[in-house]
Amino acid sequence: MIHGGVTESGSPPGGSNPGGLAEGGMTGPALSDDATAALDRPVGTDHPGEPVTLAESLMREAGWGPENFGTEGPNPPYLRIGGKLRVTLTEFEPCFASFRRDRGPFRSKVAIVDHLAKYDAIMVDPLAFEECFGPGEGAETVFPFGAWLEIRRVGFGGLDLWGKRQGAVTLPLDALAVASAIWLRRKDRSGEPSTASTMSG
Repeated sequence: MIHGGVTESGSPPGGSNPGGLAEGGMTGPALSDDATAALDRPVGTDHPGEPVTLAESLMREAGWGPENFGTEGPNPPYLRIGGKLRVTLTEFEPCFASFRRDRGPFRSKVAIVDHLAKYDAIMVDPLAFEECFGPGEGAETVFPFGAWLEIRRVGFGGLDLWGKRQGAVTLPLDALAVASAIWLRRKDRSGEPSTASTMSG
């Protein structure tokens, strides 16, 4: 299955790099200037309402670096969507998976539910659908692109979202693999209710 221009193994479709391992380190273009600039900002210094890309949020919140993302494709950085056992070891949950296994404990995989619980709204750029699902899939009739949607629930079936004008919509997890085309926003926590309590796998 293709996620954001690469196969689950990490190699480009039809590529000659099975397993996604590049000899001598990463190949291809570096992360965008916006994404790498996030590494220079201290964690927690962003304004509560300032939108960040999914890639920036993982660098700030989960300690990921450029080496954790894939760069092969027109809109890097990319990440993998996978699954991991919960702490109870009896349930499986969707997670963001690094392109490179990290020797640090629990950093290679970040639970999607836990990560998105820190944010209240998500906005999707049409590029995410165009790249994951093909040309023409970035149309307004497919998904409400460019609108801030409240995150209600996370599961393997996708993200259940809510918009005032759009109503209930579901975002397929595959679209999250294009980490440069997904935007997240926090609301000012002073007196506003959080949606984190409604998120469950």
